[in-house]
Amino acid sequence: MTAGNNSSHPQQWAMWLKRSEAHKYISVADNTFIKRYVKTGKVKGYPTEHGTRYNRDEIDEAVRRYYD
Repeated sequence: MTAGNNSSHPQQWAMWLKRSEAHKYISVADNTFIKRYVKTGKVKGYPTEHGTRYNRDEIDEAVRRYYD
């Protein structure tokens, strides 16, 4: 699955994803998600009382703009 496929069925994915879900959402390894998206600032982690969450719309945007 790719983010493009997943975004056509947003009910399958929560708006706020755990780290373990976020990398699966865009079909990359956890390390890849952190290295290419989070550490570069393309996707922000939002601390909550239940752990860090990632916004699905930000992930979608980061994937669309990855090669820009």
